[in-house]
Order: sequence, then structure tokens, then C-alpha cells
Amino acid sequence: MITVQRAKEILSNAKGKPVLACGDVMLDAYLTGPADRFSQEAPVPVIAVSDEKFFPGGAGNAAACMAAAGLAPHLVSVTGGNGRIKYSEILEEECKKAGIISHFSADPDRKTTLKLRLAAVKTTKQHVARVDMEDTKALDAGKEKEIIKYIESLVEEIKPPVISIHDYKKGFLTENIFRTICSISEKKKIPVFADLKQDTFLKFRNLIKAPQQFFLKPNRIESVETAKALEKFDKDGSGDAEIAEIASIIQRETPICIFITRGRKGAAYFEPRKEPYFVRPEEVEDQFDVAGAGDTVEAFLVAGYLGGATMPEALELAVAASQVAIRKFGTSVVMEKELLEGVAKN
Repeated sequence: MITVQRAKEILSNAKGKPVLACGDVMLDAYLTGPADRFSQEAPVPVIAVSDEKFFPGGAGNAAACMAAAGLAPHLVSVTGGNGRIKYSEILEEECKKAGIISHFSADPDRKTTLKLRLAAVKTTKQHVARVDMEDTKALDAGKEKEIIKYIESLVEEIKPPVISIHDYKKGFLTENIFRTICSISEKKKIPVFADLKQDTFLKFRNLIKAPQQFFLKPNRIESVETAKALEKFDKDGSGDAEIAEIASIIQRETPICIFITRGRKGAAYFEPRKEPYFVRPEEVEDQFDVAGAGDTVEAFLVAGYLGGATMPEALELAVAASQVAIRKFGTSVVMEKELLEGVAKN
């Protein structure tokens, strides 16, 4: 298992290195306050908002986690201009605060994706409701071309040693954008770390030109659904042997490297023609919120790789970070001190 000293060394080596992150960006908002009465208009609590917090969400959360790990994430995405409240401006401001170098293109025909949580406070915080505002249609041809030029020019400008993809099915990741990233990866030998929805991977998997440097990170449920679609897999992926079988099914057609996250059971790494590597953390008793845990894993896999870690070491680092993240409420990042304490505990 990875030691605290080794984790320090990896994070130190990774500091300041650029990452080109691409994906669906969101604004995560939290409105919190006491709820001492019910509305006269409907049987719902009235929350007297006393605190409001905003965070980069989606690909923005992954980039914020990378920044917290000491990397220099350059985030390419699309924001909206459709709506009276300029959520895109708040998002830009929060990205800057988080240490993200944003390269956003505003689309007047789209909404900036907003995830608004309402939380009532009595003796504890109670998540009362979530309000979503979003457009999920694919980018139009003009915006797609603009994003492709962004990506190509940034690759030449910052020369990223890693490209990361963060897919939330909000329309950013089109076939042409994915094809462009895969072509760049092959031509310039840049590894791609991808957090893709199951059906996105199934649609685009044949576009992966350099599978030996493509790292996919599905969770257990997504990996099960992928295996079902490919070979009518009929198990739930709960055991080690089943997870290994799933990875084998996926790699049979597309020999990529795969990290499969397994919730409380940790995660596993599968590289073609090598033995799998399982990370099994201690049981987390105070699991408050799993929101953003996948982004945390993706961010620290990238940080580990850039810090010279082996893939098993990178996965141990990422799982330790996720164990810290799920103890926090809402969208959050894991700081180096917290991560090192987590490594020491495990």
C-alpha cells in the first residue's frame, strides 16, 4: 500500500503541471437556512435562506479537485447565455477562485447548467429539494467547430501531458470533439483519462485510436451496463471475479486501461495482459454525501500519473481521496493535508 511519504513525493512531483480538461461544466448552488414553519400556499417548509454557496460542478468540480491537488487545469467547456440571471458569470468567478483556468464559450441559445440544492437546518442539515436548469441538446455545428479549435490551439499552447474528459451528457461531448481528442492523443502520445457515461462509451469506443493510453473510469453500475450491452452480461458485478469478467468483456473489443470504482468496496484497475489490482479501503462509517466522489477519483488518478505514480499507486491515492470526499457535505474538494491523513489512516 502507498505510504504517506510516497504520496507526498507524488503530489510534489505533480505540482504545477498542466491538464487539458474537457467536458460539461455546471454551477452547483446551495441555499441553506432554518425551516421553522410551513408555507400557507402549499404543504412545504419555508426556508429562510441564511447562507448561499456556489461551486464549479460537473467537469468544473473535477478541475477544482485537480487544482486542489496542485495541478494547473485548463477547462474547456460551453456555458449559456439564455436566461435573465447570469449564472455563467458566477461560474467563471468560482472557477477562478478554485484555481481553474477556464476557456468557456458562451452559447446564447443554451442555459448554463445549474444544480440548485435547498437545505433546511434544524439540528442537522436536511436536503429538501434540488432544482435543475439545463439544456442537453448536442452543440450545433458552429459551436462544435469553435470548441475543436479551442482544444487544438490549447494543445499547442500549453502542451498538456494529460487530457481529461468529463461527460455528463449535457451536449458538450459530440462525436467530432471526441474524435479530435483521440486523434490528438494518438498523434502527440498524450494519455486520455475519461469519465464517460455508459452509452457515450458504447457509441464512441471505435474512435479510440491509441487504446494503450486511454484510461476509462466507470463506476460499477456503468461497467455492468456496458458489459450487458456488449455481451449480454447477466450479473451485478458485486464480486471480484465478476468485476474482472466485466473488464475482460470491455477490453476484448477495445484494449483500453480501466479503473472501476466500487463504492464502499474501493476500486480495481485492469490493464490488458496484466493482473488486476484491487484497492480495498476501510469501511467508511460517516458517509455523508457521495456527490462528486467520481470527480475526486478522476482528478487524483491524473495527479498520480503526473506525479510519476504507478497506476496501482495512483488508484490508491484516488481511493484515499474519495474516502475523504464522501465525508463532506455537498460539492467539495480534497486538500493535500486531508488526503495525507486519509492515506495514513488506511
